[in-house]
Amino acid sequence: MHTLELSGQARTLTRFLGELSPRARVRAAAGTPGAWRNVYPDTVAVAEVEPDRPVAMYLTRATRGAYRFTLVVLDCDAKRVSAAQVAADTELLADAARAEGIEPVPTQSGPNGGRHVWTGCAEGVPVATVRRIARAARSLCPSVDIAPLMNPKAGAVRTPGAAHRHGGYNELTAHTIEQAVKALGSASAPAEAFERLAVRLESMAAARTVERPTRTAPAAANRRAAEGDEHQDQDGAVPPSIRQRGPIMRPVIADAAGCPQLAVPWRPLGERAMKGLRRKLTHRHDHSQQTHAPARSMALAGWTQAEGLAVVRDAQSSPALEWLRTERQPDGTRAPRAEEDTARLWARVWWLAVQDAARMPRRPEDDGGRHERTEAEVAVVDLFARMQAAGPARWGRESGPADAAILAALAWLMLTAGTTDVSANVRRLGVLAGYSRQTAALALWRLIRDGWLTVTAEAERRAGKARRVTLATEHECPDHDGHRCAIYQPTDNVSPVHTGSDRRRNAAAPPAPQDLPAHIRALITHQQADVWHSLGHHAARTLRAIHQQDRPTLAHLMTATGYGRRATLRHLHQLQALQLTTTARPRRGTPTYATTARPLYQAAQETGTAGRVAGLAADARVDQVVNAWWSAEEEWSALPRQAKRARGSRPGPDQIVIPGLAPGARAYPRHRDGRPDHRRARQIEAERINATGLLAHAQQLAQAGHLIDPAHLSATGGAEQPQPRRRSRAVLPARQHCPHCHAAPSEPCATWRGTRAAEWHASRRTAAQRAAEDPTRGEQQNSA
Repeated sequence: MHTLELSGQARTLTRFLGELSPRARVRAAAGTPGAWRNVYPDTVAVAEVEPDRPVAMYLTRATRGAYRFTLVVLDCDAKRVSAAQVAADTELLADAARAEGIEPVPTQSGPNGGRHVWTGCAEGVPVATVRRIARAARSLCPSVDIAPLMNPKAGAVRTPGAAHRHGGYNELTAHTIEQAVKALGSASAPAEAFERLAVRLESMAAARTVERPTRTAPAAANRRAAEGDEHQDQDGAVPPSIRQRGPIMRPVIADAAGCPQLAVPWRPLGERAMKGLRRKLTHRHDHSQQTHAPARSMALAGWTQAEGLAVVRDAQSSPALEWLRTERQPDGTRAPRAEEDTARLWARVWWLAVQDAARMPRRPEDDGGRHERTEAEVAVVDLFARMQAAGPARWGRESGPADAAILAALAWLMLTAGTTDVSANVRRLGVLAGYSRQTAALALWRLIRDGWLTVTAEAERRAGKARRVTLATEHECPDHDGHRCAIYQPTDNVSPVHTGSDRRRNAAAPPAPQDLPAHIRALITHQQADVWHSLGHHAARTLRAIHQQDRPTLAHLMTATGYGRRATLRHLHQLQALQLTTTARPRRGTPTYATTARPLYQAAQETGTAGRVAGLAADARVDQVVNAWWSAEEEWSALPRQAKRARGSRPGPDQIVIPGLAPGARAYPRHRDGRPDHRRARQIEAERINATGLLAHAQQLAQAGHLIDPAHLSATGGAEQPQPRRRSRAVLPARQHCPHCHAAPSEPCATWRGTRAAEWHASRRTAAQRAAEDPTRGEQQNSA
């Protein structure tokens, strides 16, 4: 039995190293069999690894002297915490990775209860991003050992199949070796997903710091930070100009270095703060007073004293902080200060800035989210609660996915318009829902018939106005077999009178998502995927149910979707064939399922349906302009002959539309017998509005996994998606695509002038991190 186990572990080790090792050699433990030590001074070739000798695999590859992590491993060690804490930390980190589209591969490290969470990135993750992930993970999980991730040159981790010095082996707990190699290699996540993971973990760590501010600071530092007004003698008391602001509104904690810091999520500096840093001072300015405002902006943004000091030392990007770097001479010139003097002065400036910022009124950015909801948001949250109360059978019937998709599209339009009374253009709704305009029109009719929506204004074709709808509060049941009454208010009263009425017992309303626009955007992006034109939108509901649950079983999926066993198994088979789902760790002997990191666009390319929704979006724009042209033609045709003569001859249909000429002023193309030539009109208008460019932009959005809205397509690909209308001050969501201000591509980036500021913020954080890492480099040599 032992021989068979050794043989299986040896095959796992050989397969894992042979296909995933980024280098030709691995690190081997020192010692002798039965007395191995936790030191890995030697290296051996991958082909010469001994199965019974502990080995650790490097996590990075070097390209032109620059390291990138192809494997990011979170090591949860049981030396300082209990095995239960290690299991909880492992589950938390795996869930965070899975939420960003990264498939985690958990392993059991050895007999002591330690665990590893392996994640892969074939293209390589930058070192700075991995270090952010490591620090945030350590703040969240006390069992995490970040040493392997902090040393890109020598950091290594024991792989699945590798022996443990105390006996036993590193074992896969939820994957076979084939699944693990695939998840960490060919099907691994892109580097962008790890950027999002870093932001997610940092946001989670910041939120936990606000809840438990005493966790990261010594008692003395916490007492000093909490009292605020009673600082140590070397700093003196809070000046009256700061004290008069009032009580402390934001918690003040101590960072890892023991320096004061506000317990708010980190974010980049705004444009005004960046301009203040770049302000060039003259001899007429009081240089010492000009340092307070930039320092206060950094404190409000959740920066640390070390990050601010990195900005101070960069003279080119912070002319306003010149007083901290130089001192005035008797002849009027300025001479450089010593590094120690600069650090001492900055410590005092920083403490005053933190005390001042702590007393300023709170803003939405301090909580990483939004405050009160608008009326449109309240209505949308209530709509989704009522949709859930209607039960899965309502949305699992033949026309259910289309009805739910149209309601989600209307919810998005309500958020972007800031009102519940919106224009229901079936072409635009069809694209947002992932259906054709004919299917969207039928679904809209059903929703009006069932009482989910009510019409506030009928369509006016010649005026180019679509029907306007809003959320209904009541309706009259029609005599139709397919009618199912809408749910208006959840109630506990049970009535068998009408099988579809809202008097039945309803499910509890779902919790409102923290970032409602991002939640609905993700829902619409999911239902817009081209792959559903091959698999069907019922399979889309099954995949979303898997994504929303933690390792659901077949019974869980049947309950969540309302489908029978045969339909659910068919969906799972189709999704697994396209590598969109995989089997996860069994639960009490029952198979479970989990989503993979494969993009839906790649699956659509495999099925041959990629670009279907992009084509619908471009067609919608062409239909819009052609309809406007034909309406103008009908208006001209209705004029009396004298009015036509008074207007003069019209340009031909092929006439180029010059500035000042309305497109509808041209004659509509016609056949020789006088019949309108609508096909030629579409060709002319498609060329005029550059439908090819619109299609290319829509395909770019589809390939990137972003929302496609026909009204916001651009022939040059530079258009922005709509924004929910709220207050004039932008409220940044807690987690989105920009790694610095967390804004999505469809939202205005708060980072000053894009890439330049992103690089500036990254370099400042890197400089501060490098300064903090110097004392720990010695212990990172034994980082296996």
